[in-house]
Amino acid sequence: MLRFSKKVEYAFISLLHISRKSTGELTTAKELSLEYNIPQELTGKVLQRLARTGFIRSVQGVKGGYLLDRPIDQMSLNGVVSAIEGPMRIVNCVEHDENELCSQSNHCNIKSPMKIIQRELHNFFSQITVKDLQQQMAGGHMQNKMATR
Repeated sequence: MLRFSKKVEYAFISLLHISRKSTGELTTAKELSLEYNIPQELTGKVLQRLARTGFIRSVQGVKGGYLLDRPIDQMSLNGVVSAIEGPMRIVNCVEHDENELCSQSNHCNIKSPMKIIQRELHNFFSQITVKDLQQQMAGGHMQNKMATR
């Protein structure tokens, strides 16, 4: 089943929460943990990963925390998922390392279709931004990204 991990869900929750803050207002892992009932240690790890990959910026110090490092309309769902979990892959053989060769590789009849599905999913998730999620939360209508295909 194709589904987002809890870490990816927490990344989206965190980005949306941080995006609602005033310019320069910081968010902490503790704040997110209390507000959304997320384990603080896991929240901290997600925030650190988002900071390392340039979605948010870490401000050190006693009154430190996190803030956005780029506008949310420049954050694709694909980018966030990749930052937290690595590239999305529906099957290992689509983008495999030499050590991940499939035992069915020589006899496989689904590799080509899976590459097409993988590419389409990548393109689809690259078109949706965190801003689209925010607008949906605000009662707006997420633009139908599939209609443009």
